[in-house]
This record gives sequence, structure tokens and C-alpha cells, in this order.
Amino acid sequence: MRVFVFLHVATMFTAVAMTIGVPTLLRSIGKSGDVPAIRRSFTLAQPFVRAIGPLFGVGAAFGIVAIFTNGFDPFAPFLLIAYALFILATVVGVAISNPWFAGVAKLAAESPDEAPSAELSALLNDQRMHWVDWFDRLIILAFIFDMVVKPFG
Repeated sequence: MRVFVFLHVATMFTAVAMTIGVPTLLRSIGKSGDVPAIRRSFTLAQPFVRAIGPLFGVGAAFGIVAIFTNGFDPFAPFLLIAYALFILATVVGVAISNPWFAGVAKLAAESPDEAPSAELSALLNDQRMHWVDWFDRLIILAFIFDMVVKPFG
């Protein structure tokens, strides 16, 4: 049933768009130093940020169903690579991105309107997030390469 392949791809595209779009916008707003704007944007973005993990989970579930309903080999090299990339991306999201978002939202709520507190400024300038920006884009390219080229197959 190719419908599960479609659902997998559509859900993953949606999750990726939210993973790139929302955090990129939030980090840009954070760089402004405008505490009320940071506070508002991070508050308004919370439902979208919370949806990213479940969207990836649903996309992964559709992918697993697609494997078995379409007769794909679950141990095909391109799928093994995809599993590893998915785990790596999940670890980065859980270990770095999610705590950063929660920390900025919390510190912005506590920061004075006039200027970011020292703690908020430090978190907004966390160099790990610069690394995550590049990581997210590169891992998406790796996924696309893996799914299109199907290396080692």
C-alpha cells in the first residue's frame, strides 16, 4: 500500500519544515535582544515546538508500516542509514534543541523588558545552537541523499 509511503513522506516533510522554520525564526528573534518580542514569539511557538517530536514519531510509524506493507527489506542498507540518522537527529533535538527552547522561554519570562538578563543573553548566544543550525540542514541533506540514491543497495 503506497499510501503509507505517502503518509510517511508527507508527515516527515511537515516535521522537517517545522524543525527548520520555527527554530530559525525564533533564533532570529532572539538575536534582536527585544525581550518582549522574544517572550511573545517563544510563547506563541510552543504548540509548534511541542508538535515536532510527535510529528516525527508519527512519520516514523508510517515509515515502519510502509516497510512491511510494501515488502521492503527492513535491513536494506539505505534504511539502516535512515535509522541511524533518525536516532542521531533525535538525540540532538532532545539533548540540545529542546532544552534551549525551554530555557529561553523561561528566562525571557523572567527577564526585564528593557534588555535580556545576563542568563538569557548567554543562552541566546549559545554556540551549540549555531552548530545545530548547520547540523539540521546537513542531516536533512543526508536523509534526502539516502532516500533518493539508496547507497550500498
